[in-house]
Amino acid sequence: MGQVADPARIRIPAIGVSAPVVPLALAADGRLAAPRVFAETGWNVEGPEPGENGTAVIAGHVDSHTGPAVFFRLRELAPGDRVQVDRTDGSSAEFVVSRLASYPKDELPSEEVYGPTGRPALRLITCGGTFDQARSSYRDNVIVFADLA
Repeated sequence: MGQVADPARIRIPAIGVSAPVVPLALAADGRLAAPRVFAETGWNVEGPEPGENGTAVIAGHVDSHTGPAVFFRLRELAPGDRVQVDRTDGSSAEFVVSRLASYPKDELPSEEVYGPTGRPALRLITCGGTFDQARSSYRDNVIVFADLA
């Protein structure tokens, strides 16, 4: 597949998500920075656009100081659930969830999550596991693996 338009909105009917997708850069430590707004998701601009050949990554917060955020219910997704990514040119790409996984943040298998797949793939990422009060963050990442429908 050639170049496709940037993502603009993500829709996940199974968990009631319809949210904007904003561009995100990688932080100094090489990890994807989180979106600034808790109701938005963010796409890794360093990687492919959703629907292009390769692994596109969209991240979102699980919660905030005031309650649930955009990917609060991400852990409820199941194989076969659909994820639609609408693009800035009016086209869209549909993905099918193949599996979910949870990893400690410091043991995230980068190659498995971000590495090349040889086909269009999508990874959705949020926080999960137990909350570390001292660090003021969750200990794990929840990853949804999905492939182009």
